[in-house]
Amino acid sequence: MSARDDNLPPPTIPPAETPPEPHHGGIMARIRNYFLTGLVVAGPIAITFYLTWWFVTWVDGLVRPFVPIAYRPETYLPFGLPGSGLIVAVIALTLLGFLTANLIGRTLVDLGEKILGRIPAVRAIYRGLKQVFETLFSGNGSSFRR
Repeated sequence: MSARDDNLPPPTIPPAETPPEPHHGGIMARIRNYFLTGLVVAGPIAITFYLTWWFVTWVDGLVRPFVPIAYRPETYLPFGLPGSGLIVAVIALTLLGFLTANLIGRTLVDLGEKILGRIPAVRAIYRGLKQVFETLFSGNGSSFRR
């Protein structure tokens, strides 16, 4: 040994009560963790697909009776086409928005609101729903806080 080695402090010994390294368990714990990870990933995807499918079939069921049989896809195809009612509903709502945006449409909407405003039970429901829809679909992000 050299003179330099004599001046070094002795090595520190870790305390005897150091916590053991975490034990990750056996194969069953790993399988459980993999299963839960898969559930966390697949659950939201599956629920999203289910809710989307439910919504499309619900709208199809509402709109399909209003579409003449001659215009339904299943008349010409050997199978039903899911979402055709949803497409008709989107087109109809867009057309309604277009017609409402002009002067005649706004006049008719104002007249309809005045009529609904005179019916006591309907007035409260309509005003509440209108306020919710205006808040949700407004371009201003802070309107929901008000």
